[in-house]
Amino acid sequence: MRFLTLLSTVAAAATFGFAAAQEAARFGSVSVSPCPFTGGQDVTITYNATTAASAGHQPEFVDFFIQGTFADTGNPTPQILLQRNDFGADQVILTSDITIPEAINNLGASNWNVLASITFEQDGLNLTGGIFSSC
Repeated sequence: MRFLTLLSTVAAAATFGFAAAQEAARFGSVSVSPCPFTGGQDVTITYNATTAASAGHQPEFVDFFIQGTFADTGNPTPQILLQRNDFGADQVILTSDITIPEAINNLGASNWNVLASITFEQDGLNLTGGIFSSC
């Protein structure tokens, strides 16, 4: 019985890892430094579009959001927009120095992550997708 539980746990972790890899392949990658961070702190966010462009999803716009977890419920916070960015047709890397809003310290949340939401054109449609950076 314990073997089946262990096997189920390993399978779930592998599935999550595969899903995260698929998202990175479609939408690129994002990182934040320092990580973890709090409100009022200066951070550097770097978005890399190499895999997104290879998958035919060259971004036109890249928006940076943060999202945390409420301590009392464990539910995710709303996504908080930090910055909107145009992204050039030949651009691969976007690096931004941003000050995290101090007001997030009053939300009763922690475990903040960065989301890069990209907008790209495909078949005449403007599509969006995103990738998280976990601390």
